[in-house]
Amino acid sequence: MFLENLKTIALQVVILYLISGFGFVADKTKIFTQKDSKRLVDLLFNIILPVAVIHTFMTMERTPEKIKGLLIAFVCACATHLLGIAISSLTFRKRNAYERGIYHYAITFSNAAFLAIPLAKSVIGNEGVFFCSVYVAVFNIFAFTYGISEISGKKAKMNFKKVILNPGTVSVLIGIPLFLLNLNIPDFIETPMKLVGDCNSPMAMIVFGTFLANSNFKNLIIKKELYFCSVLRLIAIPLIMLGLFYIAGIRGNMLIALTVSSCAPTATNTAMFAEKFDSDAALGSELAAQSTLLSIITMPAIVAAASVLA
Repeated sequence: MFLENLKTIALQVVILYLISGFGFVADKTKIFTQKDSKRLVDLLFNIILPVAVIHTFMTMERTPEKIKGLLIAFVCACATHLLGIAISSLTFRKRNAYERGIYHYAITFSNAAFLAIPLAKSVIGNEGVFFCSVYVAVFNIFAFTYGISEISGKKAKMNFKKVILNPGTVSVLIGIPLFLLNLNIPDFIETPMKLVGDCNSPMAMIVFGTFLANSNFKNLIIKKELYFCSVLRLIAIPLIMLGLFYIAGIRGNMLIALTVSSCAPTATNTAMFAEKFDSDAALGSELAAQSTLLSIITMPAIVAAASVLA
């Protein structure tokens, strides 16, 4: 059963990464470069992803189990980030504040929005987006508080305004009432939202491809620190959380969705935040790129294990 699940999930991961290959080629041929993709990231984060999240919530069947699942997913997402913070705090203590902060951010924060949601949707459908969206909302809470404090070398103030007023969190806050009210949405509203939301997965992976095209592959191979962070981000944290999820009695699609979110590679905004706060953006890119490449191997195995336990 594990091997069957591994094969199925590995195929979905390969499909997603093949799509990223279009972005890689587009960047190398200067048709669509990483500089262009930064504008596309804004479109994805501010419009397409929120529309996908809201559409999923408003079309999801309301049941007592799913209402309870929302609360459980929120608690589990918080626990995953707290574990990441705890583990990362034990590492790179002798590095300067900026470098240490980038490593800590890379270990703690997964690429839940742009990789976990597409994978969860391909594996378990809209219910995967439903639970992963809660994880993304929690991600934003921690990213705009602990995250910016770490990556700025403790110099930036925690942005509590952006904890709530960011597209990822706002879309969940809009989606939850629509889910609870169980409204009958007219087709002329629901269909355009579905079409826009369906753009999230391919566009996100094309953006990935442009980032990979600009990575220093020599550093990805020779830098030991990158491997250490990747092991923590891709293996240690997700396996610990999978065990805790299982002990807590979480089963079914929720277990799979939460595992997908926790085992995703380092968030791509590691590099973006580093650049914003005048830190080492190249290091942030290397951390995200290496963990993204290694996740081709680790994610199918861990998600397959979650599928067996589910």
